[in-house]
Amino acid sequence: AIPAAAGAAAAAAAVVKDEYELLDAGGSDNPRLYFAKKGFGAINPLHDIPLFVDTEKKIFNMIVEIPRWTNAKMELCTKDPLAPIVQDEKKGKKRYVHNVYPYKGYIWNYGCFPQTWEDPTQVHMETGALGDGDPLDVCEVGSAVAHIGEVKPVKVIGVLGMIDEGEMDWKILVIDVRDKMAQYINDVEDLYHVMPGLVHATFSWFRTYKVPDGKALNMFAFREQVQKREYALEIIEECYHSWRSLVAGKVAHKNHNVLNTTLDFTGKLRITVDEAQQIIAKNTSSGASAGEKPSLRRTPSTLDMIDIPPPQFEDEENGEKPMMTIKRYCTELQRRFPHGSNDLSLLVTEFGIAFKCVSAYITDHPHEDLSSLTAFANAQIHASLASTGLCCLIYSSMSLSSMPLEPGVDVGNYIVVFDPLMGTPGLSLGSIFGVYYRKSAPGKEGDSSDLLQRTGYEQVAAGYCIFGASTSLTVSMGYGTHVFMLDLVSGHFVINRRHVRIPDMGNVYSVDTSVLRSVPDSVKQLVDELEAPGSGKVLHCEGNVVADFHKVLMKGGIIMLPGPHKKDLANFLSVAAPLAYIVRQAGGRASVGKRPLLELSAWALEMSVPFFAGSNAEVDRAEELILGHAVTEKNAIAAGNMLTYEP
Repeated sequence: AIPAAAGAAAAAAAVVKDEYELLDAGGSDNPRLYFAKKGFGAINPLHDIPLFVDTEKKIFNMIVEIPRWTNAKMELCTKDPLAPIVQDEKKGKKRYVHNVYPYKGYIWNYGCFPQTWEDPTQVHMETGALGDGDPLDVCEVGSAVAHIGEVKPVKVIGVLGMIDEGEMDWKILVIDVRDKMAQYINDVEDLYHVMPGLVHATFSWFRTYKVPDGKALNMFAFREQVQKREYALEIIEECYHSWRSLVAGKVAHKNHNVLNTTLDFTGKLRITVDEAQQIIAKNTSSGASAGEKPSLRRTPSTLDMIDIPPPQFEDEENGEKPMMTIKRYCTELQRRFPHGSNDLSLLVTEFGIAFKCVSAYITDHPHEDLSSLTAFANAQIHASLASTGLCCLIYSSMSLSSMPLEPGVDVGNYIVVFDPLMGTPGLSLGSIFGVYYRKSAPGKEGDSSDLLQRTGYEQVAAGYCIFGASTSLTVSMGYGTHVFMLDLVSGHFVINRRHVRIPDMGNVYSVDTSVLRSVPDSVKQLVDELEAPGSGKVLHCEGNVVADFHKVLMKGGIIMLPGPHKKDLANFLSVAAPLAYIVRQAGGRASVGKRPLLELSAWALEMSVPFFAGSNAEVDRAEELILGHAVTEKNAIAAGNMLTYEP
């Protein structure tokens, strides 16, 4: 439990003293501010100032780089020894942030947390973005205007997940524990009552502040929602451990000089105070002030999240039944949906027609390489969908952009995203698709708002097709998961398995073992457990995510795409979300390791995420190792009882 703020300010005030002082080694025209600790000597503020003021009460040190209402872009120069605060430059010109109407300069005291680092080699599990290689950014919302280099004792309120040019750039919201309003602000919800308008202003400022420089709007993960205090504390802990790996020499980064004067565990990277003073003297310009050193004080979606039970299953009755094509089966299922139409059934049927054409082409071109086969599949699926009059937006992971609708046809209400082909020619190949209902006004083509910032739960259908010795199509329209086989005599996809139910535990696991050297230790531990003698687990890895997923779906177990590099992750829109939708409709689970995958939304079309999917017990175990506990799944869309249908 997080302690209340009432006693936090008093506790911090008792331990906070004027511990640090600044030395301006650059002069008034070109400030270069080094840090020193009183009674000790020169330090590196990023590494030698501790992250915590009070570990138990979760009070942190914040280094102020830019005071509120100012425009000069001051920052710790982390690539220089001892990380002095300097004004950032670009092409020899000093940088200033533009005023974002109606604000003047930065609208908070802006700075960073010492002893933190956003690792640019690790993909964040819930956003699919790499770290930006910098310390954690901090926005202090208290009433006092700070000064450059001030070290404030702060408590955490929440965190924004900003995506800056494709990189993860967390913004931690905090307040000085000595501020008169601190006792009333303990979490994100308090900001809306105590400081109404601040959250909106913060999003608006970060979204637009680079536009005057000719850059695009910034984007945000988590559907532009501020995440709660507890989540922010998790981010801080992650970045603290990344920092320890950096200063211990386990990883290196060109923009970080890790020389320090206090950290014993850094070996030769720890220098003496005298050596640090020599570095400062060497970098002191003739115009620097020789006066007294200035002292420093240290100072969800609008929809409610509700539980939704997994689909219920009924045993099938034995006996002969007539052949049931995908068109008839989907039409009957759609009729059971309240206020449903036949359009979705027709759209899924159109996928079946496209996949039959792709299957025929693959059979007729056994020596074609993957790129040629993928190009044909991409064109065929697009052609089939564009002429239906059912779609308003079509997106292919191959084209990385929306694809045109056929001129002269009606504009429908469905958004389709698909991965045209993956796998190994001659062994197995697969295609994946997901379907959403439009958010924009009907009657015109859709846009990116119909696809971005939408949770995986908002899909209305998903499916995948496997091309191998036989061709199978697995589909869900929200009423369980069903498998169809291509009948070569009739030329139709016919029902093969109704209401597939994945076992709660299974003996199959799938992971590309070549990536295990780079994955987090928790994932290595999970694989070690699966490979342990007597576990009864069997590795299945065809190099085709679709085929590997299907094996897990049928037999039970877990499939993993743990990263950390983007090529080893699953594209959220075209791979991860559709497969997660299918496995959940089959009674299983999908996760990114720290959160149910279907709760996420894409901040960009190319967003990729870690992927853990399969049996409930197996995915729960993955979360226990990665997060410390299994996650209770939530859903942003209230669904009724799951129906079963036996034609």
